[in-house]
Amino acid sequence: METNVTLEKMAQELEQVKRELREVKEHYAHATMQNESAPETILQQPQEVTVGGRTRTEYPTEHPHIYTSPNMHRGEPTIRGSAISVRDIVERTRLGDSPERILQGYPHLSLAKIYDALSYYYDHMEEIEKHIRENEEAGWRALHRIST
Repeated sequence: METNVTLEKMAQELEQVKRELREVKEHYAHATMQNESAPETILQQPQEVTVGGRTRTEYPTEHPHIYTSPNMHRGEPTIRGSAISVRDIVERTRLGDSPERILQGYPHLSLAKIYDALSYYYDHMEEIEKHIRENEEAGWRALHRIST
């Protein structure tokens, strides 16, 4: 019974995050319509970010806590302020971890970032599933090389 309650709570929280993200998207769309000099594509413009004395190019996404960078995880969507990919979060949930449990494992994240990663997955399932398959295939190839 406890699992059902936890899953229901997770589903409710995820729906809340989706509603909030929808509101942010609507806000940007409305601001774009109001101000033609600030096109919506400005969100997708690359940004130079310095982390640990090194500069990298980040591409923001429509999700506030998720970005992509050719220098991080072969361009996989990554949680801002961490080296944790969206794929990592999705795979942890598939193993049965709740967002709260994931937070225990990654205390430098926040629940908002974890739920945003899950929301990104649901908005971009095909892309993330492709990254999951590629990661599984790379693991299989590495294991095969070691065992032969």
